[in-house]
Amino acid sequence: MKTCLALTLLGTALFSVPAAFGQGATSGIVGFSSLSCPAGTTLIVPTLVNSSVFQGQAAISSDGLSVTPTTAPAWTTGVYSKTTFGGGAPNYPKYYAEVVAGANEGQIFDIDSNSSTALTLISAVPTTLGLRGTTVQVAIRQHMTLDKMVQGATGLTAFADAVSIFNPNGTQTGRNYDGTSWLDESFNFSVGHTVIYPGTGLVFTAASPVTFTVMGEVKPTKTKVPMYAGATNIVGPVNPASATPLYGNSIASVLAAYADGVNAFSATGDMSIVGSYASDGTSILDGSFNPLPSNATDTIPLNRGVVVTVGTDTVWTVNSPLAP
Repeated sequence: MKTCLALTLLGTALFSVPAAFGQGATSGIVGFSSLSCPAGTTLIVPTLVNSSVFQGQAAISSDGLSVTPTTAPAWTTGVYSKTTFGGGAPNYPKYYAEVVAGANEGQIFDIDSNSSTALTLISAVPTTLGLRGTTVQVAIRQHMTLDKMVQGATGLTAFADAVSIFNPNGTQTGRNYDGTSWLDESFNFSVGHTVIYPGTGLVFTAASPVTFTVMGEVKPTKTKVPMYAGATNIVGPVNPASATPLYGNSIASVLAAYADGVNAFSATGDMSIVGSYASDGTSILDGSFNPLPSNATDTIPLNRGVVVTVGTDTVWTVNSPLAP
């Protein structure tokens, strides 16, 4: 799998990320992943992440609000802090801390700010994870954003192309391409810093065909992808090499049997449903509630993802494509 992935990623190169305070950041496969979108509306789920800028052992405080490396990293204060725009402009986290080993591998926490020795999180680590007061291996990565997604894009049309982002609370947010970056729904604020979380995506509407070429790293760890009740969950594996079969997919085990649903959509710009699926708690079922056979061609499309509807908030744990 490692060899095939490296060959599939055109322009891929192996490199060693500089070690963080002597504890060793991860080395990763870096390259680019391309996606061609026709005129019309399609799904996009980016499959690469930004390389880690730090990795090491860190203690999570008893209140779950701070993360302190066991060896002082001598960070520049505020280097990982969220945006602080005023005047009504929306703010987003710029970096996240991710657990990269153990039972909670793939769990991420948005960073609010940092001192020279510790991170402060935007929200406390949930008590249900059993991480408060423990020491774990963490990595820090910069978030994927709308601006990052379009850095290598061709064919975009200013004030015509747009994205829709579906939020955990069931609301929808619009973003409009202005020729350089993105504007909010009012066209008053620059919002290119809008975050796209690992394993999640958006709806893209284009006036003319567009090709995205996203640079990044193949994520070497698991990814925990939250899915919310009452929301439109656009999700997909963080795998830039190939489409992911629905047969044997781990998403089956987190969907409520005969209740939650998965819809796959066309890539032709009309957003027509090309497949509807459910779960029996163990296996993926087709639209007639028959288990998919092992030779089924049904897949989660590369860089596009699917839409999942759940009745209860849940988390899908997705393996790294680099896992043995």
